[in-house]
Amino acid sequence: MSKQDGLEHLQKKFHNYSNDFGKHNKILITILFNFFLLVSPVYAGNSFQYAKPIQTDSSLGYKSVVLDKDVYAHSHQFQDLRVLDGKDEEVPYFLNRIFDTATSQEKEGFIQSENAPYVITQERNDTVITIEVSRPFAFRLELNTDDIFERNYGLYGINGETKRYLLEGTLANLPLDPTLPLKKDMVWADTTPVNQLQLVIHNRDDQPINLKSVKISYYLTKLVFRDLGNTHYRLTYGNDALSSPLYAIMNEKPALKKEALTQATLGAEVSTPSKPQEPVNPTNHKPLLDLTISALALLLLTGIGLSLRKNNSK
Repeated sequence: MSKQDGLEHLQKKFHNYSNDFGKHNKILITILFNFFLLVSPVYAGNSFQYAKPIQTDSSLGYKSVVLDKDVYAHSHQFQDLRVLDGKDEEVPYFLNRIFDTATSQEKEGFIQSENAPYVITQERNDTVITIEVSRPFAFRLELNTDDIFERNYGLYGINGETKRYLLEGTLANLPLDPTLPLKKDMVWADTTPVNQLQLVIHNRDDQPINLKSVKISYYLTKLVFRDLGNTHYRLTYGNDALSSPLYAIMNEKPALKKEALTQATLGAEVSTPSKPQEPVNPTNHKPLLDLTISALALLLLTGIGLSLRKNNSK
């Protein structure tokens, strides 16, 4: 055998050995993965920091409940929402939002408008109106006044100590310039949830506007679940370790668009601090762990030995 032939033979043997070792390595990884699934604590987030009772009637069928500001504030972007029944078993659900709609009539069902509390202060020639926001996704603010005015404004969203620019423009009621439309409402695209809106009206040399009320419009997010007759349901959330669940009920979402769903409401939020997980007793799994490691090592060595024997016989 020439030197070149000998080198090619060794390369071939090494290639076969690597392939066989790769197969056994895959087996080893699969077994290890399944083993650690067996001995690891199930469902790291078996606990939730918050819960709200779902208040509904005793009728069977699909129920819809609007998610509120508390849920958004304490949930992990709605990924950790779980509906539990009286036996603490998960109840499948899906979320309905305005971008799931196709017609104007459907969109109206996901918009709610309501008067909001506010406080007015004067800062030099500016009127500063601080407005409380009660739901997560505000997108329109409307002023109710009989005053005839034309003013420039700036609108900001406030969340804690963070202040974010939303919009600026001109407000007008019976404007002095006939080319200007009547405009007593403001619509913005950034619907990132805020706790307050701050409207700054620049009066210049004019008198402050006499407001009767202000109205905020919100986009709603609805949770839909099927009530099988259990009288106690609750919504749990507040667990960053969880991701959005996948339920078969998602397949029924298109068909339910045309059905009238029974409306339910959320009760008061209850704080449920997570219970400390009980430490796993090492002695419980040590014999099993030792036995498994020994078996895996034997399996690996046997596989390598068989591969070497197989290649040497060629």
